Amino acid sequence: MSEHPPPAPAELEPANDLEKALVAAQNGETTTAAFVHQLVDSDVYILLSQPAKRNEEEDDVSPQPLVLEGPDKTPMLAMFTHSERVSFIIKEYPDFSFPYEVEFSWIVANSSDGMGLVINPGWSYAASIPAEAVAQLRNKNGKGDNKT
Repeated sequence: MSEHPPPAPAELEPANDLEKALVAAQNGETTTAAFVHQLVDSDVYILLSQPAKRNEEEDDVSPQPLVLEGPDKTPMLAMFTHSERVSFIIKEYPDFSFPYEVEFSWIVANSSDGMGLVINPGWSYAASIPAEAVAQLRNKNGKGDNKT
C-alpha cells in the first residue's frame, strides 16, 4: 500500500457522462445516489504494477493494483473515471504505470472485505467510497461476501 502524501488537486474538466455526474453531484446539482447509479453502469480505470494477463499462457505473476492509504489507514483502491486521469497519478506512483479498463461492477464484486475505493485521487473532482459501502454494493448486486 502506498503512503505518499497526496499531490495538489488538478482541475478536472468533465470528459464523459460519468465525470459530468461526479461534478454535478459534488456541486449539489444532483444527488450522490445519481452519481453512484451512473458509476455502477460504467467502465473505469485502475493502475496496475505490470500489464494484465490477456490469456492463460502468460506468466503466473499477478499484477498488483494501486492501493492508497485512506482515513484510519483503510486500504483504498485507486480508480479513475477516464483514461486521461491516470497520467497525473502515474507521476506520483511510477511503479503503477499500467492503466487497465474494467467494469466498476467487476471491481465491486472482486474487492476484498475492508477495501474502500478512491475515485480520481489527485483531481479537483474526486470521491471515495468507504469499505462498508463497497460491501453493501456487492451484497445488493447479489454477489455475497467476498473473503479474498
